[in-house]
Amino acid sequence: MKKLYTMLLTILLCVVMLFSASAIAENQDRTQITDALLQAGISEPVQLTQWGDTAACFAETDGTKRLILLEKREGEWQIVIDNPTALIRNADWPELVLDSDNAVFWTYTLSDTEIVRYHSSRDANGTWGPVDQYYADNGYGEYTHAWSTLWDEAHGGEIIRSFYISDKNDNTELIRMDPLPATWVGDHIMLADFDLRGFPTLIDPQLGAWFETDRFFVAACASLMPDFSYIKCILKDGAMHFLVRNLNTREKFYVIVEYASQRKVNLIMSSPLPENTYLGVENFTDSLWIDGRCVTVQLLYSGKAVLEYIYDDSAYSEETGGFLFFGDRTVWDGSEVPAQLILFGDHPWDDITEIDWNSLPHTLAEASAQMDSGNYAMVVNPKPTDRLHLRERADKGSRSQGKYYTGTAVGVMAQDGDWTLVVFGDWNSWVRGYMMKRYLTFGQAGDALYLDVSHMPQLSPAGEKLKVYREPQIGEYEWHMNEDWNTMRVIGIIGDEWYHVWFPATGEYGFVRQSDLWAGNG
Repeated sequence: MKKLYTMLLTILLCVVMLFSASAIAENQDRTQITDALLQAGISEPVQLTQWGDTAACFAETDGTKRLILLEKREGEWQIVIDNPTALIRNADWPELVLDSDNAVFWTYTLSDTEIVRYHSSRDANGTWGPVDQYYADNGYGEYTHAWSTLWDEAHGGEIIRSFYISDKNDNTELIRMDPLPATWVGDHIMLADFDLRGFPTLIDPQLGAWFETDRFFVAACASLMPDFSYIKCILKDGAMHFLVRNLNTREKFYVIVEYASQRKVNLIMSSPLPENTYLGVENFTDSLWIDGRCVTVQLLYSGKAVLEYIYDDSAYSEETGGFLFFGDRTVWDGSEVPAQLILFGDHPWDDITEIDWNSLPHTLAEASAQMDSGNYAMVVNPKPTDRLHLRERADKGSRSQGKYYTGTAVGVMAQDGDWTLVVFGDWNSWVRGYMMKRYLTFGQAGDALYLDVSHMPQLSPAGEKLKVYREPQIGEYEWHMNEDWNTMRVIGIIGDEWYHVWFPATGEYGFVRQSDLWAGNG
């Protein structure tokens, strides 16, 4: 018994000695860290934290907030990072965390649901590497939406911005990934020289809002468009949208910088803009301001940029709302969402490289007069509840490829007696077949087809996102998010399982499982 007692006492004494030695070492480290900071003029470090041979804190000198990292090298503590541009100006201190001696995080709380976090790691050579940015918002019910911004040395240097959605079980799905050329960022992406204004976006914790940072875009303009001077830029459609001035002609241009999957920069440059054009005004931060109207451009698909909408405050009324929306061969007003009346036909606002910016329409009537529907027709059923068959051949006994609602627009390919060979869809998902001529209304040059789509069912996705398939069968599909649903129309029914859908804003067609939609309010 005496031997056991002696053994236990010995173990206890060893533990106490170890804790004492650890405490003494920790106190010695803290003293040396404090001394190293004092030598650098830092007497009041903020959130001083230590992990092993690494320590970190914040400091403020002459109104400048700094991120400080120290390392213990050969028994001496010394400052290895003193960065005055890694923190958001005029914001409260973020939360500082070392989760190892090789990784540092600083996190801003924007609201009850939103945070923005910056992070850097030390590599095997002891160098603190590039900083990344992470923004998350868990205010979407059971889902969290998150953006990450990373630096990649590939292709000479690029920024990768990715959007994710996670559920309550932490199942995460990548929704989109937008690479941006950024060869010029390499000089200020490593932690020692990191400037968060060098990222394309910054979040202001006081306002809880995204901002584009001029430093990134000024450098982008100088690198990608040396013959132009920078005026302003925004991020939209996974691309950079610039307003610039030609250094020789002094004309203004709107330029979209695409960075395709092959990692080749593609510039889509508008026709010359009126001199009094601005980019961003009041709530229309992604719009051009031209002659008192907000004119918004969108990248429809790679290499193709079009008008998205025009807002004219002088034309505002409860009936029209002051908006004209533009899509692929479509124009509609903003009085109803989704629109019940859509103009259809080829129009001169489907390519910003050729638009005459001085002759933009003010009304649907003005828009219709500049459209050409001579190659198109519209389904008009005898009864609104009827649906018109699309046959494989010009024969009533031929197999039906689907039944289509009044208001469906089709392209006219040929006439065959009582039948018309029609086609509709896009390059991704297209269908052709025969429809009976007597149930079609044909367009004409110099005018638009007025599509009455009020008889199409108003259906909404049953979840946060929607699978739109290329064919009415399980196979390739694309995700569509809720911003696309406002204009989505169900144009036809394929059997007992599928809907044929159309997105007037983008001109996209596809197929959706009937079970993935539920009845809306109309």
